[in-house]
Amino acid sequence: MRLALQEPRNLALLDQALVSGCNFLSVLYIGRHLPAAEFGLFSLALLCTVFLGNMHRAAITQPMNVLGSGEKPGAVTARLVTLLRAHALAIPLAGLVVWQLSTHFFPDNAVMLSCALFIGCSFLQETLRRYWYTLNRLDKALMNDALAYGGRMLLLLAAEAFHGFSGADVFILMAAPTLLAFLLGARALRGSDTGTAAPMKAVVRQHWQLSRWLIPTVLAVWGASQIYPFLLAGLGPVAVASFMACRNLLSATTVVVQSVDNYLPVRAATLLRQQGREAFKRHLLRTLAYTAGGGLVFVCVMLLAARPLLSLMYQGTYDGAADILRILPLGTVSMLLGTVLGAYSLAMQDSRASFLANLGATAVTLTIGIWLVWHQGLKGAAFATVLTATTSMLLQGALVAARFQQLPDLEATHA
Repeated sequence: MRLALQEPRNLALLDQALVSGCNFLSVLYIGRHLPAAEFGLFSLALLCTVFLGNMHRAAITQPMNVLGSGEKPGAVTARLVTLLRAHALAIPLAGLVVWQLSTHFFPDNAVMLSCALFIGCSFLQETLRRYWYTLNRLDKALMNDALAYGGRMLLLLAAEAFHGFSGADVFILMAAPTLLAFLLGARALRGSDTGTAAPMKAVVRQHWQLSRWLIPTVLAVWGASQIYPFLLAGLGPVAVASFMACRNLLSATTVVVQSVDNYLPVRAATLLRQQGREAFKRHLLRTLAYTAGGGLVFVCVMLLAARPLLSLMYQGTYDGAADILRILPLGTVSMLLGTVLGAYSLAMQDSRASFLANLGATAVTLTIGIWLVWHQGLKGAAFATVLTATTSMLLQGALVAARFQQLPDLEATHA
């Protein structure tokens, strides 16, 4: 077991399970204990942190992973120092975005300020975490995440046991262990050559070559799948809370989606390279069949268990949203199928397909999706979520089919 836990792949899976599991459980716990209106405002603020975290990943940490993977450890550390210094601008800019969004979606000064504090702390901790990923020191990343995310859960439990918490309190409770994890991790780096930094202009120029495509992809993904709670804000925070209570339950599938995203592209690319396009096609069709079959079972279970599950998890607060929870799993299955197709697209070295598919789904969101929300309210948002996820999946499938036709046959290549 000790040897298995030293494997980088296993450490990465364990770390991802820790992060995803703590996020899932903490949001469920918060939704269980906050009043519906307050949970609605908190959910919109939390979505802002997720959006800004995705933008931070596209601009800073993903380029660091890609560029740093070919550098010596000293050069990666110098890049880290420069990126940490760049947060002197990135964190205030993120705070400005939170302030602007709060005026429209969650007009609560206490929530806005604590949300901005949490974003600043999470930016720093995530940068350090991804630095260890770049150096393949996943043991350090796992220990740091255990402190940040595990500490978050412990503080939430302690706060509820002693005096309860508000939406603003939650962000502070999440920020404290996140900042502590960053400070302890940064202290551990003192033995490294952290006094030097890579030139800021050179780092910005290198990162921009990657992030100029990653950032539009983030925007397309958000337009395709994440914007509906904001469109519901006009119906009031209780409507947002009901929608998010259902979505949060379905977020348990995130571990499956991320596992597919981590494993399948490498497996499919190896198969294509070693056995050719026909074996690749059979593997693709078999994986889609298994995924669709499992998805059908999942949808049937949710149709039967929606109301009991909501009652169990939220103590009856959101039982009226059972119909929403019966609709949304169709979108979850479409998203999973789209992830599978995206993995095979990456295996064929086509990185544009995901962006184009989500761009098409965004167009549906900004037209039919808005119309459904305006005319059907919560159910309209649920149906629109399914529609956009299905649109993205179908476009992804068409792009995969088109790319497959361009693949050379292995036997013909050898001949």
